[in-house]
Amino acid sequence: MERRSVVVVGSHVQGLFMRVKRFPTADETVLGWDYREALDGGKGSHQAIACGRLGLPTSFVGRVGKDRLGERGAQWMREAGVDLTYLGWSETTATGCGFVMINPGGVPAITTAMGANEEFSPADVDRAAPALAQAGIVLVTFEIPAATALYAVRRAKELAAFTILTPGPAEPLPKESLKGLDLLVPNQTEGGVLMGLGSRDRIAPSELARQLQDYFGVPQVVITLGEEGALVADGAEQQMVPAYEVEVLDTPGAGDAFTAGLAFGLMAGVPLAEAARFGCLTAARAITIRESVPGFGTFAEIQEFAAAHGFDISPRLVGAKRISG
Repeated sequence: MERRSVVVVGSHVQGLFMRVKRFPTADETVLGWDYREALDGGKGSHQAIACGRLGLPTSFVGRVGKDRLGERGAQWMREAGVDLTYLGWSETTATGCGFVMINPGGVPAITTAMGANEEFSPADVDRAAPALAQAGIVLVTFEIPAATALYAVRRAKELAAFTILTPGPAEPLPKESLKGLDLLVPNQTEGGVLMGLGSRDRIAPSELARQLQDYFGVPQVVITLGEEGALVADGAEQQMVPAYEVEVLDTPGAGDAFTAGLAFGLMAGVPLAEAARFGCLTAARAITIRESVPGFGTFAEIQEFAAAHGFDISPRLVGAKRISG
């Protein structure tokens, strides 16, 4: 059986946005403006929507509250074609939410209340085993209990899927915890935190990738570097994939757009660095559009964006899209 689907195991968190001139320090109030319940969810629902809009058959496994915000997030996913068979609805806990402050440079500072995501358990993962068993790729995110996320990686690997973990917000993990993971995709800060380093400890991306491979025994690592692009470590080989230069409007959701583009490339069978290059392209489009969900483009929209800016898309990806429809 050919495995053509993607399963996303992770969070939904409604974004509540406000713009500020600067971020507050401890015991300080800063006046903001432009408050809105944006078209913005958590890492899991973002990645599911972005994969679905790219045309990948996608299922989402997670939990929301039986409330207005939960139904709103579910509707966004339905509209992107995401299968919600294994979305759980909490009777007792509200949908997760995140308060996002954005400074004049478009950079966010975020606090998150996990809400119903906190109830997400390994039993929920087990109920989704039929979907995991048919998946080519299983994307696992944090913003859910770490034990559940790590269990999802192991269970998906048992069922022969290719496993990807995006570990934000990161926390220190035991060395053996990522056994069976195929691809780790942290940003530079998250990569250090996973190994117990402080969030302010900075290691060069090439060295950080090597340390993560050695520490966790993960064969492939992609370090996302924002406006600099991504560092791809595929076994002993490393390659820097530069970002595309575009005018930045909003950055929330860019990392999830990148991960979806990366997954699309891997499902098309291209090498990791080539998949990461397409991820940088999907992220570039995302940051030119206000709010996260509208920034997740269809393949046709990504093609139009690339043509308008003089960017190239791998012929292999275009060909794979034509074959898959």
